[in-house]
Amino acid sequence: MEMIKCTRCKQDMPKLRLTQYGYDFCVNCSTVGTKRGIPVMKGSGDHTWTETVIMEEDAYLKHVDSENEITFGVEDL
Repeated sequence: MEMIKCTRCKQDMPKLRLTQYGYDFCVNCSTVGTKRGIPVMKGSGDHTWTETVIMEEDAYLKHVDSENEITFGVEDL
């Protein structure tokens, strides 16, 4: 794999990160946090479906308890 230097920390990073995705800095220098998803069931009776709501880590933590179980309050998302 061809490597280039990160523009921020000067460590090696894959050139593909720049050419394919447009980032000139490495993952370690990124300020973007982890995304999380919560499955939400919608509809009623035999007309139900599940959607996945994608959110930032801090918003996700507001909807889970200490045992990592989803709490109420995501119905309005």
